[in-house]
Amino acid sequence: MDETPRFRSLRRWPWALAILLVIIVNLILLAFKSRECVGEIIKSMCTSGPAVNMDGTWIFVLVSVAAVIYFARRLVHVAGARRG
Repeated sequence: MDETPRFRSLRRWPWALAILLVIIVNLILLAFKSRECVGEIIKSMCTSGPAVNMDGTWIFVLVSVAAVIYFARRLVHVAGARRG
């Protein structure tokens, strides 16, 4: 029986680029601060805090860690398939 060829990409760079993209998005989103001012222009009270609340931050971090683990496993799989 003829086996149909599998057209799998054996390139490593897309997975490495995906990991880098997740890290960059994390740095941008988690470092971004929101600012809110209440009151008059002269005597105003301003507060700043993270753009995402604490629950959202934890969810975002967990999803990002899961994505990086998945991309790293794919990267290792591609590297192993190239060798053997």
